[in-house]
Amino acid sequence: MINEILFNIFATIFVVFIMIILIVGFFLIVRGTQTKMINIFITGTGFIGLAIGFIGNFVFHLGGLFQEIFVFIAFNFTVIFTNLTFYRRKKIYPSLVLAVTFTLGIIQLFLHTLNLFLGTNVYYLRVSLDLPYTLLTFNWLAWASYQSYKRLKVYNIAPWLKLRYKLVAFFSLIISFHSIPEFFQPKGVYWGDPENIISLMVFGITAILAASFSIGFFIAWIMPNWLKKKINKNYKPLEDKEYSEKELMQLIKKEMDEESSWND
Repeated sequence: MINEILFNIFATIFVVFIMIILIVGFFLIVRGTQTKMINIFITGTGFIGLAIGFIGNFVFHLGGLFQEIFVFIAFNFTVIFTNLTFYRRKKIYPSLVLAVTFTLGIIQLFLHTLNLFLGTNVYYLRVSLDLPYTLLTFNWLAWASYQSYKRLKVYNIAPWLKLRYKLVAFFSLIISFHSIPEFFQPKGVYWGDPENIISLMVFGITAILAASFSIGFFIAWIMPNWLKKKINKNYKPLEDKEYSEKELMQLIKKEMDEESSWND
């Protein structure tokens, strides 16, 4: 009885994650189209793809391979977003991160294909590779966002805009660890099976991490006006200048490039 209640709670949390990530994805696609910013359009497409993958697998039972195809798209689009948003000069590190992420994604697709023939025998190999795959994708975004936040602190920019990059950094770091619970998933047991307490807890932890990530990104990108006003309560601009989305990101790239040149 308790297990069933917990499963329903965790399933509801997971549904909330999917709904919010869809909202954020559509918002970013519209925003990217309006501002003609391909990086925002790309990350919005990645978020929608991620939701489609989960819906296809868990609602329409299209399988793990179907889900992994869209995870592959989402992860690589996330890295592309990071590179386009935070790096202007041609540096080797952004290209290297994208190459490694792409390679790990291809390996995951291959292992999911093998899984159709070998069953659960490749599960732990797949999970072991999923850890660096996820850590690299979202820690790269977390690091770039946090570095940008630190650089923007010296500018007279509305606090809510600075907070956006702090939130992106924090919640990207949070979601980067979501693959760790998969190591504890019992072999051959359906993910989130209410009859297996360990599997149920794995499902619950993963759902909570995913929902936290989606809520954090919702606040970062679709911040309500009342919250903006509260955050900006003591803010006094030194000049009558409002940074557009493009101007802000150009400033971020400039600052990140200068920091990178100091480290070269």
